[in-house]
Amino acid sequence: MSVLQTVVVASLLGIALIACAPVRHDDAVEVASLARQIDTSRPDHDMCSSLTLTRADVATYFRLADEVDGQTFHDEAMILPCSYSGSIKMSGQLRQWQIFAGGAAYLSDSHGLNKRYLCRQRCLDALPGLQ
Repeated sequence: MSVLQTVVVASLLGIALIACAPVRHDDAVEVASLARQIDTSRPDHDMCSSLTLTRADVATYFRLADEVDGQTFHDEAMILPCSYSGSIKMSGQLRQWQIFAGGAAYLSDSHGLNKRYLCRQRCLDALPGLQ
């Protein structure tokens, strides 16, 4: 076998091995639990009847919402009397989440993770029930 043929065979073998490598799903999102909360002590709680989120909606939220810093969250987030919360498995880690009507959310875990999110236009377009 010539050197050129050896290089071609080795290249094809390398491509075949890459194609056979297992697909990693480390970034897969699995919503483990989901519960609705309404703070009925607030006078504006009647607005909450239209808020509905499914497990698929929660996964969509965390795929499309923007992670923001604490100051931006403080300035822009609307914390309304209705929300959904639960646990979610992301990148192999179990985390807790809470998404409020209006599109503000928290994501945390027992290792000190404390993230804040805002559902902006592309997220609101995908999840019109948050508005």
